[in-house]
Amino acid sequence: MIALLGATGTIGRHVAAGLRERGVAARALRRPAADLRDPASLRAGMDGATTLFLLTPHDADQAVLEANALAAAVAAGVERVVKISGGAPSLGPNGPTATAAAHFASEQAIEASGLSYTFLRCSFMMQNLPGIVARRGGLLPAPFGRAPIAMVDAHDVGACAVAALLSDDAAGLDGTAWHLTGPRGVTFGDVAAALGARYVPVPARLAAAGMRRRGASAGEIDHALRMAAYFASGADGAPTDAVAHLRGAPPRTVEAFLAETFPPHPKGR
Repeated sequence: MIALLGATGTIGRHVAAGLRERGVAARALRRPAADLRDPASLRAGMDGATTLFLLTPHDADQAVLEANALAAAVAAGVERVVKISGGAPSLGPNGPTATAAAHFASEQAIEASGLSYTFLRCSFMMQNLPGIVARRGGLLPAPFGRAPIAMVDAHDVGACAVAALLSDDAAGLDGTAWHLTGPRGVTFGDVAAALGARYVPVPARLAAAGMRRRGASAGEIDHALRMAAYFASGADGAPTDAVAHLRGAPPRTVEAFLAETFPPHPKGR
């Protein structure tokens, strides 16, 4: 039995669907029956599970919530954890955001727990683009600089998670970490060109003002701008072969994602 934390989100829904397609027994842990802030409910939800898929939402208490999940997994007799983590270059006690530092702390705790584990460290998710991309008069303004980013599709991440969840020791995945990326680094200029627009780098203060107008909280703005600065530095622009290795197929291109997500308007409309 596989217990799933985060089964309904951008990545998790692909994981749940992939396991269903293969006829694998899995249990989605959802509130209120299983609450990350209630370790006892998590322990009950994991009863009988041998493997845990660990994906939690971005939260100020993310490190605490994942620690609760890990403690419940150990108490329930879970043997293995597959964790969705942050991009490899961002991880560390002084990562660019609190989320990156929380991912690092969780990885350290899982390693120390004695459980088998596989960490899937994701680059910039293509699914973030619809919330960022706003074409205005043929322009695409965004605060990401001009450095390449090795963007990855959530469907590819989900497929890699399914492969990791179903692997055995012979596959050599236990105790490993994989940096999941797309096939190449792409800039926001490339994204704009694929949409028939021109990219305009935006200063952080202007991006912050725009987010405030849209109702973003101070915490959301801080996280978004810190991550934008991280990606603008070029730290996460190098592609890897991890997706192809784990799922046995090449990763999706950003052009394919954009063509599906932003289809051209029919002529005359």
